[in-house]
Amino acid sequence: MPLFRPEEEPRVRELFDALERPVELAVALGPEETPIAGAPEIDFGAETVRLVEALSALSDKLTHRIESAAERYPAISIRPDGEEVGVHYYGLPWGYELGSLIGAIREAGRVESSLTADSLQQLAALDRDLSIDVFVTPT
Repeated sequence: MPLFRPEEEPRVRELFDALERPVELAVALGPEETPIAGAPEIDFGAETVRLVEALSALSDKLTHRIESAAERYPAISIRPDGEEVGVHYYGLPWGYELGSLIGAIREAGRVESSLTADSLQQLAALDRDLSIDVFVTPT
């Protein structure tokens, strides 16, 4: 089953054509999980790999590799120029979440930040490192 409808794929290719630098998606997989009783039997790791492979096929600036993880998997590390910068997507980005992943790839592929000068100045003024978690839900 294709990841995108025929009319969507050219638009995603166009978005990825705007990448100014290479982006690597490192997929972290852990041990197989026992399906939750009553839940559909979905191999989240395999589906994440399938999704990342399909995205990588849409641009020569987008690559992927598979790693193993001890916790919080499946996870996708979004790495501009292959560098770990702390941007991770945890879980399977299906549905609305796929748009968030594509947006993160686009941002990682920029050379200059899309943040305003004021935002960059405020971030530079922080006196300690911060970790920011963003949760995505369609409701």
